[in-house]
Amino acid sequence: MVDGQVGKSADWQVGKGMGLFMLWRFPLRLFWWLFGGLIRAVVVLLLLAGLVYFFFRLTPLDEFWRARFFAHLGNLKEAEHWYRQGLQQHPRSRFAPQGHYELAELLYRQERFREAIGHFGKALEGGLTPDQKREALLKVAEAFLKVDEPLQAAKRFETFVQRYPDDERASRALFLAGESYRKAKRFKEAERCWQQVSARYPHSPFAPKALWALAELAEENKNEALVRQLYRKLVERYPQSAEAAKANARLAVLHYQKGDYKAALKAYTDAVKAAPELLKEALHSETLRQWWQKLREQVGAAVQSKP
Repeated sequence: MVDGQVGKSADWQVGKGMGLFMLWRFPLRLFWWLFGGLIRAVVVLLLLAGLVYFFFRLTPLDEFWRARFFAHLGNLKEAEHWYRQGLQQHPRSRFAPQGHYELAELLYRQERFREAIGHFGKALEGGLTPDQKREALLKVAEAFLKVDEPLQAAKRFETFVQRYPDDERASRALFLAGESYRKAKRFKEAERCWQQVSARYPHSPFAPKALWALAELAEENKNEALVRQLYRKLVERYPQSAEAAKANARLAVLHYQKGDYKAALKAYTDAVKAAPELLKEALHSETLRQWWQKLREQVGAAVQSKP
């Protein structure tokens, strides 16, 4: 009897202890239920970050991302260092063309054009996006022009136009091809490029510039008939352009030299109305004053305002 009571008492004590133990476990279970998922997510993210870090360390992405980071901060020297290190360690990586392209852009902004040309060239050999290929080709042409290699520049500008004739910068590229050819004393090629600008891109702001350049070339060749024709075409097609004002000024001089003073005065007056400041640049100031006075004497016309 006594033994039975002792056993019940022991069982009650054990049950009480188990109850207290379960009671203390409840907050822990509640905490784990509320925050366990968050803790697991943090652990997984840390593991993934570690894997990404080691992946970057084993590929050129590490160097290139560092280079981009420093370039974004404006630390160009440090960015260049990481670009070069990545390209040196992983020259055949599929990321190399992009690295060459970004390094070339960095060098171009620093006006280190010869170095930029080399890296743009290597980038064009690899897998760039279509827009990057277009940009690289155009900048190679501009860089050659800046390092005084006009013939190389002209060829690249023409290549750009051939590949991207509908690009909004094509007319400018074709005009610069003409300028480059003229600088290289390849006048036939320069003339061909400027004629194409006028024919293919008549609404471009470079179309009147091309006609003006053709007229200048004709004047250098003493082809007066062609000069007059080009100046008239320029005035008729683009009357509001700066080149038209200069063309009227030149026509006035040509008329004056031929003794056609009325035509000279009309052309000159039209030029003054269109762009008086520009006309001052077209003729030397002293020559302009003397010529104006002679026109007034020859024609007897009253001109109210001088340029």
